Amino acid sequence: MKQTVKQAQGFTLIEVIVVFTLLAMIMAMIFSGIDSGRRTVEKGEKRITAINEMRVIQGIIRHQVSRAMGLGVAESDEGELLKFIGEENAITFVSQMPGYLGTGGPHIQKIELVNGDNGKVLEYTHGLISNYDDEDEISAFDDAEPIVLLENIKDGAFAFVELDEEGLPTDWLNEMENQIAMPLMVQLDLEMMAAAKEQWPLLQIAIQLDGSSASSRRRISTLNRLTNRANNREEGEK
Repeated sequence: MKQTVKQAQGFTLIEVIVVFTLLAMIMAMIFSGIDSGRRTVEKGEKRITAINEMRVIQGIIRHQVSRAMGLGVAESDEGELLKFIGEENAITFVSQMPGYLGTGGPHIQKIELVNGDNGKVLEYTHGLISNYDDEDEISAFDDAEPIVLLENIKDGAFAFVELDEEGLPTDWLNEMENQIAMPLMVQLDLEMMAAAKEQWPLLQIAIQLDGSSASSRRRISTLNRLTNRANNREEGEK
């Protein structure tokens, strides 16, 4: 009786090619998923960084502007002391500078929108208020280098609410009409470029006032009415 001997057969070349092709496709899908996940995480981290950066910048601006002091920043042509210079692209005022940010005490401070290499830039300049009698003496503010707070700005503007001649709050103004007095509120609205990764939340700041005088109490009462009106508007929109 004859026995049939089966010989072991190996993989053919076509089978090997098919296996390696499938393996390459599986590896490509795996690495594609890993790369997609990495890019998603990186994108999320950049957005979180942008949000935190804007929160810090808004916190600094709010802290300094809200505590603006009624001290003279400059002198007008008529010899009047300008306490708060509010323009569409810049604000200049006096406010206390915390010791951990530099030399403590009242500093002249300027926040300005200027043209940069890529869109507009928000700059911040400060210097200790000068008591020099010599007009040719260079003050610390005049000699200070501006600090870049925020880049990638497409457009933006400041706006102001102040008291009119009848003691009533005005609408939002692009430029302060009465710069020898303090504004009630300051607004900074920015339109960001795509490279910023996050839009700028509208910043509105109420100026803190000393409530000891009658005029200050009237201004505080006006601020409360403005705040209530804004809150009622927001509730109505909801």
